[in-house]
Amino acid sequence: MKFSKLKEIDSSLDILFGDAESFDLTGISNAQKPEENQFIFVKSARFLADIGRLSQLKEFKESGIILEVKFFELIKDSEDFEKLKSDFAWGAVVKNVNHAMCSLSKPFYDILFGELNYYVDGRQMGNAQVHVDAQIAQSAFIGCNSKIGAGSIIMPGAVIMPEVEIGDNTTIFPNVTVYPYSKIGNNCRIHASTVIGADGFGYNFIGGEHVKIWHLAGVVIEDDVEIGGATMVDAGAFMPTKIGVGTKLDNFCQISHNAQVGKHNVFAGQAGVAGSGETADYCAFGAGAGLAPGARIGKGCQLAARTIVSENAIISDGMVLGGHPARPLKEWLRSQAKIRQLIK
Repeated sequence: MKFSKLKEIDSSLDILFGDAESFDLTGISNAQKPEENQFIFVKSARFLADIGRLSQLKEFKESGIILEVKFFELIKDSEDFEKLKSDFAWGAVVKNVNHAMCSLSKPFYDILFGELNYYVDGRQMGNAQVHVDAQIAQSAFIGCNSKIGAGSIIMPGAVIMPEVEIGDNTTIFPNVTVYPYSKIGNNCRIHASTVIGADGFGYNFIGGEHVKIWHLAGVVIEDDVEIGGATMVDAGAFMPTKIGVGTKLDNFCQISHNAQVGKHNVFAGQAGVAGSGETADYCAFGAGAGLAPGARIGKGCQLAARTIVSENAIISDGMVLGGHPARPLKEWLRSQAKIRQLIK
């Protein structure tokens, strides 16, 4: 898609630098990981500070950046803006980033999802790749262009939608639904009634209504992950929701859009990570514990049952937390004892 087509959708788009029209744009990236031939949105200093945080690249010569006009006015004479001009292939402004996220994500969603065949099994169409050693139940549905690896088992009632990849020796239990563009690794177990890759719960409040941000990025589940029954792992908006190697989720957990879950985490029942939350490796969540949007916890952190880490909070490695808002567990226990004394 050309920049000129995006401008037809949002006329407030204006080029600041570079030749955006020379790129065939394939989608929208998250600011933390700009991708080639895509662009990111930045509307505040917080998003500016996050640019490239999850990327191995330092410059993004094949990527673009769209700034909100009000924020651009604040930084246009700064070193920050000069660095953006150096790091990115092109830059533009838009009147309202929240509005643009909704309107500009829709045409990319339509390209990705608009012509998928949800109705005829890919095996019947001849374009699903199912390894000869895989076992597929009669009532399972395997979507077009999906891939099922050696030794994997797809049980009755499972729905594997188009463009899904499932590795070797993975078991998909009854009535699991896997949405398009989800990738599940080797030696995984996904238990009954779980949903992988449904649209994230992402909306912007515009003109008195909640307007949808169209989710483009799918889910990546790495090797040796086990996910309990009736758990939800939502698709990422502009980067994949990820669950790292060896992580184990109990029943009724929620991993929201853009969440980045590290390796060998454990989640007890009803625990979860809200949108854009992050966990490092070897973290443990008690029942009902969770991260609010944008919260990040370090390696080896432990959250007691019902603990909630506040929005955008950053927690150091090895912390053991309790309460809401989360604080060191011993401190929280002392506060609870004090409250009981005061009640008496």
